[in-house]
Formats: sequence, structure tokens, C-alpha cells
Amino acid sequence: MTTTTTAGSMNWDISQTQKQNTTKTADKADVKTSESDTSVAIKGLGDNFSTFLKLLTTQMQNQDPTKPMDTNEMTQQLVQFANIEQNIGTNTRLDKLLKMQQAAAASSNLGYLGKTVSFEGDTFTLANDTTDTPLSYELETAAKTVEVKILGADGKTVIRTLKGDPAAGKHQVVWDYKDDDGQIVQPGTYKLSVAATAEDEETVIVAKTSVFGRVDGVGSQDGETTLTVNGRDIPLSRIASVH
Repeated sequence: MTTTTTAGSMNWDISQTQKQNTTKTADKADVKTSESDTSVAIKGLGDNFSTFLKLLTTQMQNQDPTKPMDTNEMTQQLVQFANIEQNIGTNTRLDKLLKMQQAAAASSNLGYLGKTVSFEGDTFTLANDTTDTPLSYELETAAKTVEVKILGADGKTVIRTLKGDPAAGKHQVVWDYKDDDGQIVQPGTYKLSVAATAEDEETVIVAKTSVFGRVDGVGSQDGETTLTVNGRDIPLSRIASVH
């Protein structure tokens, strides 16, 4: 801040004040931080404006009558203060709107609790009351053969081997909760493995797998809603379907 209180003209540099007092815009996820910044900005603006008025009064009292201060410069300074105040007020209102929007979104997302959802991944949990296993895989191109395996939690123990559809596109995996010996498996954590082979041995076909889980929590991370499924936080954008 640069001030001059001589009888010529008063030069009040509020560019630094404007930089210091500009609050974070409402697209930030942390509303509390933004509200705190806005409060600090308002207090800082008030303190600087009070200092400005004191300097203005002092200069008017001590100005040279033959060289009165330039009223145009004073007007420009006042306009700049008014613009900063207006910007802070706008951000304050945006903070409130964002907070209301997040509250409404959080309320609507509670509907996911207890629901079974499908999402991209390979690990899923089989519970005692599981009645459906929405497992699937997707092939970018057609394959020669597709082998689907249900593995144990270690990712190595083969529980069940199934024959998959080699056509390009998305396919459901039908599993009857039995192992290769025909025995009903116990509740627990399992993995879905899909291996696709092409006509050309040098060609690699990637199979994108989707598994399921029950939502037992709703949260937020980096501004995006997350669903807690099987102990993991899954972004809402990765949820493929709700059952």
C-alpha cells in the first residue's frame, strides 16, 4: 500500500488490497474454507477503507488552497473500493448457493444406501443374503475364446471356471454360487477374472470387468460424490447401474 499525504494529490494503491481480498470462487469443493476467506476479505476491505478515509480527511485538511486535490482521482479510488466490495458480495452469495446445492445433493444421494450397484472392478463380496450377482465383462473386439474364472480372495485359487461369450460387446456372467465340484461356496470376498484370446496370437484383447456390491456409505472426495462399497470409496461417475 502506497500513500501520499502532501497537498498535491493522494495516491492510494489498492491493487494489492484487491489481490489480497479476492476470495476463492464457488467452484471450490470446500465451502467452509471459501466462507472463511470471504470473511477475512470483508474485514480487510473494511480496515483498508477506514485508512483510506483517514488519509483523505487528513489531506483535505492540509491541502494547499491554490492547488486543491484532484476530485477525479478520489472518485476513481472510491469506485475501485466499491467494485471490490461488490465482488466479495457476489462470492458470498455463490458460497451460500453452493452450500445449498451440496446439501440437496447429499440428501438425494442417501437413496443409494443399502442398494446393490455395479461398477468397474474385479473384486466383490458374496453375502448370506445375496440373491443376484450382476457380474459382467466387455470386449472391445471379438475373441476366439473367452475363459471366465471366479477366484478366491487371494486372486489365485480357482473357485469356478465358466465359458464366456467371445463376441465383441458387454456380456453377463451367470454364476450359481457353486465351485467346480458343485458345492455351494461360503460368503466372502471373490475376484472375477476374464481371459480372452484372439485368432492372432500376437493380438491382445483386454476384457473390462464389472462387479457388484452393497452401498453402506455416502461421502464426497474432491468435490465428487462417492459411494462406500465393499470397504472402498467408488466415485459416483464409475457406477454403471443400480439394482
